[in-house]
Amino acid sequence: MGFKQTDPHRFGKGSYHQIGLVRGQFGNVPMDQWIKFVQEAGFDGWEEASWELELDKCATDAGAEAYAKERIDLAKKHGLEIFTVAAHLQGQSLGDEPSAKTLQFTGGEAVQAYKSWRDKGNKPPRTDPYFVPEDVAKLIHAQSSRALVNIVRLAHYLGKLQNRKVAVPSFVGSPAHCWSHFFLFPPLPSSIAGHAIADVRQVSLELLLERFKPVWDACKKYGVTYDLECHPSERAMGDIESASDYINFMEKAGYGGVVGFNLDGSHMEWQGVSVVQFIREFRERIHCAHIKGVQVVREHTRAGLLGGHRPMGHPLNGWNFVTAGTARDANSVEEIMIELNRIGFDGAVSIEWEDNDAEQHAGAKAALANIRRGDLPPSGMRHDEMLKA
Repeated sequence: MGFKQTDPHRFGKGSYHQIGLVRGQFGNVPMDQWIKFVQEAGFDGWEEASWELELDKCATDAGAEAYAKERIDLAKKHGLEIFTVAAHLQGQSLGDEPSAKTLQFTGGEAVQAYKSWRDKGNKPPRTDPYFVPEDVAKLIHAQSSRALVNIVRLAHYLGKLQNRKVAVPSFVGSPAHCWSHFFLFPPLPSSIAGHAIADVRQVSLELLLERFKPVWDACKKYGVTYDLECHPSERAMGDIESASDYINFMEKAGYGGVVGFNLDGSHMEWQGVSVVQFIREFRERIHCAHIKGVQVVREHTRAGLLGGHRPMGHPLNGWNFVTAGTARDANSVEEIMIELNRIGFDGAVSIEWEDNDAEQHAGAKAALANIRRGDLPPSGMRHDEMLKA
């Protein structure tokens, strides 16, 4: 059987599973307005965007428990629950080699140190425009690690106070720039001039373990799972092969049951990977799930599947995120929900709405209606066995 978020099953208001909404893509909407929308639209709860929270309050158990109660009281006031705490930005910042790209997720002391460095007249090398100096790099990793441990502590108390398991869906980045070597030309050399060169894919896994050890040790302590959303730019890129490399390495390192996956089929379909097969492969390791639509253009496109260095969501791209369950969605919402039922996944799923061609509130409500249509309760019987005289 698959993962259980709650002991007795908690039905959603309009379908078998509880359906939540991911806060992250609604950062432009004030929280008080957004939560009223979540309630009025008929959602069952939401996924917290940890980068909007007061994580400093969670540096101690007492502080995390008090802050968790504050958040839960807010949810209960609107007839909602908190299902997960997203940590994607901090996870990316801890896993990746530090740069201005992850500095923008970090803020605080690290940004001030970068500002001070630039104010003195320093500039990044022309060949590395996102360069940050070593002291800034150390701050990026240190701040991200502390934030993630605080998030784990918060998730524990959110779960305890709601009598459910609250997972931490996140990213882990790609240490040693492993992701940039996905296309193997030039080939990866194993030695030059008689000197061995380490395999970047193995080094990347080893660095992940080193960087995330304090976070995953906190997960062990607090009974929280840390769940990678497989995705291009991550060490597990949205396919079953690299996901297997990742999970097998971490299980051998002693983090089985702690390290898992946040299912998001939208990152798989455009790569030609079956989300149904992913669910079957990693059944007990899927601790939470996003539902997000993806359009895959079947004819030739100017920007292709890799995007032609155009922005994500560009209309000439070969794929784009869309409202889940619409005619443009290449994923089958019904197949995903039924496959989750088949593995015994008995918890909430959250809509991660991203669609550059639809207004966000209308798109979220449409996705909710589409998912409810496909979210049928499991059978519990075989119809042919009912054919009895």
